[in-house]
Amino acid sequence: MRYFASKASECRSIDDQRTSRSLWKLLLIVIIGMMGWFWQAAASRAIGEDAPLHFTVNHRKDFSQAVAIGFNLADVSSVAALDALPEGTKGILWMRNYNNAKCSWQTSDEETADIVRAAHRNPKFSGIYFIADTPHPSVCPTAPQQIAERTALIHQYDPDGRSFIAVSGGFKFPEEFAQLADAADLIGVVVYPCNTKKARCEMDKIAERVGRARSAGIPIERLVPVFQAFGQSCSDAKTKWYRLPTEEEMTEILAIWDELLPPETRPFDMTYSWGEQTKHACPSLSTADGSDFPDLQSLYTRYFASMR
Repeated sequence: MRYFASKASECRSIDDQRTSRSLWKLLLIVIIGMMGWFWQAAASRAIGEDAPLHFTVNHRKDFSQAVAIGFNLADVSSVAALDALPEGTKGILWMRNYNNAKCSWQTSDEETADIVRAAHRNPKFSGIYFIADTPHPSVCPTAPQQIAERTALIHQYDPDGRSFIAVSGGFKFPEEFAQLADAADLIGVVVYPCNTKKARCEMDKIAERVGRARSAGIPIERLVPVFQAFGQSCSDAKTKWYRLPTEEEMTEILAIWDELLPPETRPFDMTYSWGEQTKHACPSLSTADGSDFPDLQSLYTRYFASMR
């Protein structure tokens, strides 16, 4: 004999299910936030007691100059490169990128599993896997699911590991933070406020972008600030969109980030870019030493020292 529920009972049942799902979602957010805090503390202790973590990219094989500024997380593309890192530093593994043109990975699941198995016990590894740099779900609707699956694959072979993606979420793609909120463990907030079209850096864009990430339900413990330390005046780019911040502007940029994502809550901070890239970044922090460009290196040295 089948049981036919009344309409009122059905409504109560649906409401109960919705309430249950909401509670589980809230619990999951709390758990993720706590895991992020504990993981951050563990990662800091691995480098130095309560040491803030500072990441920069495009230094190639020579990380020593960046270390002198205060960076302690290196951009490495292979497990073998971890062993060559200076003492007191660790590597973030660049896993190749998610291809927005083909909506596919540049590294297969099998290759990814092999890398994770080889890396996760290496004492020079930070436990962070950089798996996607500015994926665009508006272009590739399958991207959130693909990134979530790649994150799950990493957790399968390294339960303590963390996937990291950098998200732009700009005016062309304002929904990206909401679309990718649950796809990766750590979310980089990419915003470059200093451009060639404006006399002053558009500082309000930083709060705007962080606001979108927070509105998507991402707790600050999972958000990574991405600092602009590059321009394109000496690049080969056909259209030169970005300019290097002045020392005064860089000071203001860092202060805004500190207010929105305080250093004590960050998994780490990221600077783009230490090294120059022919098309994308020239000048960069490696040449911003006060000779031909503003002395951002000294500013960074003081900034990082102030956190210790």
